[in-house]
Amino acid sequence: MEPHSSGTTPLSLNTKNWVERISNIFRKEIAINIDHLPPVCVFEVPKMLTVQNPEAYTPQLLALGPYHHLRPEVYQMERYKLAAIKEISTPEQIFNFQHLVINKLKEIDPHTRASYNKFLDYDQDTLAWIIAIDGCFFLHVARSFVVHDEATDKRLLENTIVIRDMMMLENQIPFILLKKIRKSLRVSNKNDDSNEGEEDIELISLLLQFCEAQSPVKFFIDQTNEDSYRRPLHLLDLMYHMIVNVSKYMSGSLLENLSIQGVPLYSKFRNSLISSSSTSSSDKEDPNVVHNNLETILELVESFGTKRTQAVIRPVQIISSIPWSTISGLFRKANLRMGEGNSENNEIAIPSVSHLWRYAKVQCKPFIGSINQIKFVDKEATLYLPVMNLNASSEVILRNLVAYEAAMSKSTLEFARYINLMNGIIDTAEDVKLLKQNGVIKGSLMDDEIADQFNGMKRCYTSSDQKSNIEIAIQKVNKFCDKKLLVWTIRGLKRNLYASRKYLALISTVALLVVLSMLTFCEFYQCSKIWSFNNES
Repeated sequence: MEPHSSGTTPLSLNTKNWVERISNIFRKEIAINIDHLPPVCVFEVPKMLTVQNPEAYTPQLLALGPYHHLRPEVYQMERYKLAAIKEISTPEQIFNFQHLVINKLKEIDPHTRASYNKFLDYDQDTLAWIIAIDGCFFLHVARSFVVHDEATDKRLLENTIVIRDMMMLENQIPFILLKKIRKSLRVSNKNDDSNEGEEDIELISLLLQFCEAQSPVKFFIDQTNEDSYRRPLHLLDLMYHMIVNVSKYMSGSLLENLSIQGVPLYSKFRNSLISSSSTSSSDKEDPNVVHNNLETILELVESFGTKRTQAVIRPVQIISSIPWSTISGLFRKANLRMGEGNSENNEIAIPSVSHLWRYAKVQCKPFIGSINQIKFVDKEATLYLPVMNLNASSEVILRNLVAYEAAMSKSTLEFARYINLMNGIIDTAEDVKLLKQNGVIKGSLMDDEIADQFNGMKRCYTSSDQKSNIEIAIQKVNKFCDKKLLVWTIRGLKRNLYASRKYLALISTVALLVVLSMLTFCEFYQCSKIWSFNNES
């Protein structure tokens, strides 16, 4: 009986502890008003995305928040986090840290848990310490971008991996928690008489400057009107709305229109991101059948024909050995770049930058602002695009912005449309070079690296929205290109050549048989003597 009791005791204890913990939570949270809880804003990225590119969604060096804080791989940053608390705190505040910060965070424990869509299997003390340590470190790094002093550790600011990890969706710390930590550390400062409104403005200003420095898409900050910006949900949320539509974000109208929920996240990702489509099988007949029959005929004629006939067949065999199917495949790829049949490449139907300029004389010009200002002007033959500043962390930020947008319950997927547009107009390093020359793309990345970055991002599924300025711009570009005689001619030639290659092969086969028949006839009836007789007469 002893082995049996030793095997069941841990299970009994775990069950008892679970019941006690749940009953305590139930008693404490029964009086909480659910309507006053913050919206879910920090999501766990589905495995279907992390499998494709784990480094883009999983912190490699720095963990912020409860999702990754206790992972052994990122624990080496703990000493930097503790040092950050000393940087933003006085000795007295450090001595009373438990009372000033930890206890205050424990009071809003339901708000903390409500901000994350994943169940947090931590007690109040553990969760409060995680948020406090990571929140202080985040505030220290964000402050370092504004206040450049000698005491600041420049290695953190210059570390691309640290900045990249801070922008990941699973690494976000809600604004309400950052505000609580910042306010708790200021309570003991008798000289600080700032009210709650000023606290929000200062923290938002801090996050705005951090976003401005790290955003791949450059936007405009109205520093004279910083008090009109609404409170963001977290850093990534602020960057997203500054990129998509800063005017609505300043007016605060998005506060009601963009609610967040965590339940449908996985199902939305299945519908919002499509995988590479299989090759089209519209042709019912094998295009190589005629070509193979021609080779068979040539082999038979060569075996039984005369020497002169064999001499004529040899050059024909060389021509027949040319891989015409491969050549026709090249024409099909050219059609894709010209904006036809892009479903095979998983791109939207729009020509690349180089083809826009080469065939339609359409150029791309830059502007600094939100992507809702993207437009195409027919009279100028110009597509206006926001300036992008791309570096080693840009791809991670772009991917996490797309993931965050897909998690929004009422999102219009405007950022996904923008990524689709950039993915469609950038095919090669030549396209990136033209965008750099026009000032649309800046940064330290090489042309081929930027091209690979956008080509590696799969197209996001977005329903056709006629009201979207990006959809309208794409339609105008395609309509403008269709009117150009050169574009129309090239497309027509490629389309007709691809469609008629079977008939060309059949015609060449018939013509070859006629020539071979005439040669055989002349060999048998000695046509040369007949021609010489006619010439003598």
